[in-house]
Amino acid sequence: MNKNVNPLKEQKIIQGLMRLDKLSVEEVYNIIKFNIDNGVNFFDLADIYGDGDSERKFGEVIKLHPELKDQIIVQTKCGICKTEKGYKYYDLSYEHIMEAVKGSLERMNLDHIDYLLFHRPDIFMSAHEVGRAMSELKHQGLVLHFGVSNFPHEMVKYMKDQTNIPIEINQLQLGLGHLDLVREVINCNMNNDEGCEHTGELFFYMKRYNITLQCWSPFQYEFLEGSIFNHPKMKECNKVLEELARKYRTSKCAIATAFLLNLSKNVQVITGSTDLKNIKQCIDGRKIKLKKWEWYRLYQSTGNMLP
Repeated sequence: MNKNVNPLKEQKIIQGLMRLDKLSVEEVYNIIKFNIDNGVNFFDLADIYGDGDSERKFGEVIKLHPELKDQIIVQTKCGICKTEKGYKYYDLSYEHIMEAVKGSLERMNLDHIDYLLFHRPDIFMSAHEVGRAMSELKHQGLVLHFGVSNFPHEMVKYMKDQTNIPIEINQLQLGLGHLDLVREVINCNMNNDEGCEHTGELFFYMKRYNITLQCWSPFQYEFLEGSIFNHPKMKECNKVLEELARKYRTSKCAIATAFLLNLSKNVQVITGSTDLKNIKQCIDGRKIKLKKWEWYRLYQSTGNMLP
């Protein structure tokens, strides 16, 4: 795999590896290999997952199977920190970014990170400091590409205006159970709760500047309140998912994945499942092209209105 060529264009599904700390090395290897065998070679981590144990478990697999390095794209994140007493805070200072990358590389047994994302918006962030870290990491060959996660559009603009290295990704929660990102666009100029601005028109800002939208927790209801496939507030949505799954001879998960991928060419879906059956259902969503009216029907089945 040529890592000097932007590898984002052909990627649709990303395997999230947040829960690796609970698995054996063999189980982790099986998940990675299963994804590769099914055409998925993009893997997402963060230094905070499992307090570093997810990266460490991934690194154990890489140590045993170094041939994987040339077959996969590795993405990790930094910026969420904890004190010794467990208090959480955010830090995107130059010093912390450089230290975090060094720690991630060591834990993962890698000599570079393909994509480094800044995990959460640090209110004290200086784009000059972040840009300095980005420039040095790229010059040293330690990080090839950069992005952000959960960043509002003014903060993305601030970084874009102050650094000469592209911000290629914004990783945000989006799915049938959490639609703020698109709901505010659809309800523009409406005097209702749906029309309240939550993201500052971030969706079209990212389309305009070709920033990839990575959808995290795409099958969760709101902020990790349970799966959309069995949540009591998603009964109507599940009826429509089942109907469309029968029509397209696939699963509800594949339809929910297609719902997101059909939004735009710059959308990717992150599956955090460690169940191979669930992973395959998500991957199957790459092949489905929903009709526009079917997309809007799914949207409305979640309880969201069309003006």
